[in-house]
Amino acid sequence: MSKIFNFLFFTAFYFGSIFPSDIEFEADKTLFDTKNELLLLEGNVSLKVENLLFKADQVTLDNKNKVFSSEKISFSSLDDFLYGQTKFVSISENETIMKDVEFSSCPCEDKIWWVESKELKFLKSNETLSAKKSKLKVQGRTLAYLNSANFPVSAKRKSGILLPEISINERSGLDVKIPVYLNLKENLDLTLEPRLMTQRGYGLTNQLRYLGKSYEGYFNSSFLKDDESSFKILETDDLRWSYNFFHEQKFKNSIFLNFDISSSGDPFYLSDLGSFLSGLSRTYILPQKINLEFFSRNLKIKTDLNSFKLTNPLAKNQFQRLPGLQFNYFVNKDNLNFHIDMDFAYFNKGGAFRNDDKQNLLRINLKPEISHAFAKNNYFLKTNLSFNYSYQDFDTQSLSRFLPILNLEQSLKFYKKTESSKFFVEPFLNLAVSDQKKIVNKVKVDSGLKLSSINESQTFGDLFLSYQKDIDVGAKFSLFGSEKSKLNIKLSKLYTIGTKKLFYENLKIDFPDPFSLKVDYRVNKRLHFLSKISIDNDNNFSSYKNTFSFDSTGYRLSLRHNLIKNIQIYDLAETSLYKKEINSLEFTAALNFFENWSGGFKFIHDVEQEKNVSNVFSIDYENDGLIVGFAYMKTLELDWVSILENDSFKDYHKDRIRLFFELKGLGSIGRPKENYLRRRSL
Repeated sequence: MSKIFNFLFFTAFYFGSIFPSDIEFEADKTLFDTKNELLLLEGNVSLKVENLLFKADQVTLDNKNKVFSSEKISFSSLDDFLYGQTKFVSISENETIMKDVEFSSCPCEDKIWWVESKELKFLKSNETLSAKKSKLKVQGRTLAYLNSANFPVSAKRKSGILLPEISINERSGLDVKIPVYLNLKENLDLTLEPRLMTQRGYGLTNQLRYLGKSYEGYFNSSFLKDDESSFKILETDDLRWSYNFFHEQKFKNSIFLNFDISSSGDPFYLSDLGSFLSGLSRTYILPQKINLEFFSRNLKIKTDLNSFKLTNPLAKNQFQRLPGLQFNYFVNKDNLNFHIDMDFAYFNKGGAFRNDDKQNLLRINLKPEISHAFAKNNYFLKTNLSFNYSYQDFDTQSLSRFLPILNLEQSLKFYKKTESSKFFVEPFLNLAVSDQKKIVNKVKVDSGLKLSSINESQTFGDLFLSYQKDIDVGAKFSLFGSEKSKLNIKLSKLYTIGTKKLFYENLKIDFPDPFSLKVDYRVNKRLHFLSKISIDNDNNFSSYKNTFSFDSTGYRLSLRHNLIKNIQIYDLAETSLYKKEINSLEFTAALNFFENWSGGFKFIHDVEQEKNVSNVFSIDYENDGLIVGFAYMKTLELDWVSILENDSFKDYHKDRIRLFFELKGLGSIGRPKENYLRRRSL
């Protein structure tokens, strides 16, 4: 027993004299050569050094040179993110050095890509591997030579240079972005992205992110020294910029604070050359708002400072809400519901690039509402009575309006079930009646009027719809089959007794009485047909949208037709209004050619002009360790359907080539083809 104790004590003492106490080792057999000061470890040898684990069948440790060596030593990080093998390892108190190394972070079983380095140095202070004289090899071929480079030891984010994004297009020439990631703290990081365009200039984008227990947010900014702006006639400043600050914070469980503040130096920057990393999507509106909200079981109180900029350079000024206060109280008892909504706000004018008119307005909206729901057997009736009150003080002129509205929603539900299907029928008849007064918008609160879905709301902005006697009649049909098929059909027709008009500035708008049809048919989650049709006597309100898609294991196909008549468009070049008709066919396909090869294409064809206005083609190769992709795009005009459906627009280019290359576990260059094949992605 004493011999075993002396052996274990001597082993621990000898090994501890070579390596620090924070290094752990295991082996089936241990032999000593005291003359040459060598320690031989045999059988399932493992050595743990900080975040690295070394394994070998036989290891010789040299106490004189503080080196252990073997014909083959494998190593990996503790989370298996990084792995490799080496012949020699030198371990000191502060660093670990490996010679003649092969390593990779590829999440693949086969040896698809790896790095060969003459030397790898692991510094415990920053938990990174510093490589010297390295080769990046992909499937046995040398892809790049690296004199020096840093690699992370684990999947945790580490500071360093990310792989660049490279593109070529007709406006910017060669466009190169090289992101640099800085891990400042565990809950704080910063990404800097220098950008160089051979035909334009240079710029810098940054993204600062932070995270706490009860808060999170980011600050993004972007600037560009642009020598050849696409809109040089209108924008003469070469230094262009944008920023976006977003913050969310919770106090206890009922108080919430939100910031969303953004701006741009000129209206064209985001659509022209703004980076996606700037956080400002290509939209019509740049938000500038601060909200403080309180929630309880039946009460909500919100105060806000709310403003925005319009990226449309010729848009009229919107009003800034500085400040505003909202009050919402509601109570439910049995089938009776009561709630009261109040909005108090002080507005002043601003937020546009071209118009600085100064106007002030005080506005109070008050809407108490009571409703009752009645259901018996298959009959449902909901009665809703609301009282809309509006008070406005504008340029020392006061104006108040009062409008009661009665809504009746009633439907019958029929249900039938068989062994193979379920069938539902729900006819409905809805009534809406308001006070018969003609209200003219004498006080201009909104500079633009958006007419959204038909008959969904009785107010638009601060405008009441008066003289309203609407009848909406229709039916819903649903059929569920046993083979995972589903069919939904909705038919409706809106009737107006008399006339319903809205006066805005010098315009008189007649509201439509459309017939609407919606068909949604699915089979086995593969076949999907969707049709939306709205027909009115006046073609200004008619639209037709039909989509057919088919998903299979080897391919995805989609065909869509859009017909929307008489859209008013402002022509920037001719400074005039004209009517545009959208009549387009869109065909999209994503295909898997072979085991590792896939591709896709998309065409948008203008039926009226008889030409393709958008073409996309892409192909890529993917295995367990890498992806290589190519995409070509050619577009001739803005995506009008996206503008109408999403209130956002994407930039377009006459020609653009994109390359995508990703070593899995290491990083990527460019963007994958899926970003371009998805609808409304150009």
